[in-house]
Amino acid sequence: MTAVLQQLKPAFRIESVATTNNGVSITWKDGHESFYHNLWLLDSCRSPKFFHRDTLSISSGHDVIEMPLNPTPEEVKLDREGNLDIIWGGDQTGHQSVFDASWLRVHCQNDPALKQRRKPQLWDSSVSVSHFDCYEVMNDDGVLLSFLNKIVDMGVAIIDDAPKNEESFRALIERVGPLRQRYHPTNVFAMDRSNKKAQAIQHSYQVGTLRNHTDVTAYDIPTGLQFLECILYENPDGDRQAYSTVIDGFKLAEVIKAENPWFFELLTTEYIPAGRKRLSVEEKLGEHESSARKYEWDAYRHNHVINLDENGEVYQIRYNHNTRIPLEVSYDKIHDLLAAYQRFSQLLQYPEYNAEFLLTPGQVLVVDNWRVLHGRTGIWNPNLQRILLGAYLEEESFRCRRRVLLGDKTGMSDLWLMGCSDRALEILADRHL
Repeated sequence: MTAVLQQLKPAFRIESVATTNNGVSITWKDGHESFYHNLWLLDSCRSPKFFHRDTLSISSGHDVIEMPLNPTPEEVKLDREGNLDIIWGGDQTGHQSVFDASWLRVHCQNDPALKQRRKPQLWDSSVSVSHFDCYEVMNDDGVLLSFLNKIVDMGVAIIDDAPKNEESFRALIERVGPLRQRYHPTNVFAMDRSNKKAQAIQHSYQVGTLRNHTDVTAYDIPTGLQFLECILYENPDGDRQAYSTVIDGFKLAEVIKAENPWFFELLTTEYIPAGRKRLSVEEKLGEHESSARKYEWDAYRHNHVINLDENGEVYQIRYNHNTRIPLEVSYDKIHDLLAAYQRFSQLLQYPEYNAEFLLTPGQVLVVDNWRVLHGRTGIWNPNLQRILLGAYLEEESFRCRRRVLLGDKTGMSDLWLMGCSDRALEILADRHL
């Protein structure tokens, strides 16, 4: 524990406070200066009157309709713990607001550290995919957080020495969050090449190469994380058949943007629609059941291949050539749009961007399906045996689990952790209390 504490930065401490005509100015011990508007402070108050401590939500005592828009502090000081203590006057006479100093600091709009978004680390075929031990991930929250941080940074990781059974596989995923519900009888699927029915309806079970892609592009919200565990791999030829491939979609977006900005604009603004119609599924329903028609579905979705957030940063890639359906675009753009799509598809095949490796029994490949495209090299020998277990996790579940772990690392009360941005939690988790 001592070694960990020595790596942490000093806690945020207030040096002095001063009132202005419409707010409070704070000078911090590290020299930084902050300003907090009176209205923001009153609106953010977490006193029992304004904020439920049990439900961690605004209470009925904080009525935005009745809230004064020009509140006035009667007294501003630091309490014994160094927190900001305000006694209000005017319409709120006698009401007290106490603000945790660290919480205040990570809500300072003048602090450039809060504006520094955690940047993804782009990679190509030379990447060294990080490995984590399954037992440590299952039993050590610090290792679990490191694993989730690696997914945030790189979009891919491998977990080693996992038990080769569905129960343990499910438990590993549920260590992060609940499995995503699928349009199938089961939420865990077994990719077994001996399943003839599956080979008839699923590209991933068939011979040949499985091109790099993201999953469930035809649904409104694609799956967040995909877990794939190798249960069996027996290749009588001893060559590179059925090797896993992964590629950084964010890296390809950067390449496209640099070499042809017009193609980048088309892939971020024009739609490539996707569809998925299934009247049967590959899973066995039961010993005496032969039909899976009760699980049929028909999905349709408009997608951008490259999706940008409000800051113009890439946050999601949606690409699966096998589920693409006819374009719905004006004919004056169809040539350029297909040329842009073709270029993205070409880059997916370039060896310099593809990381290729053998996923061996007991290894679990985890990819961020919003970023990393995955596939496999060709299968040519019909006697090759390969079984993978697969399952999905919602993006929100993964992000929430990481936020909880970051919050635990800060040692702060949930009263102050609730509602902090991811960046604020990262900063707080890196400091002494």
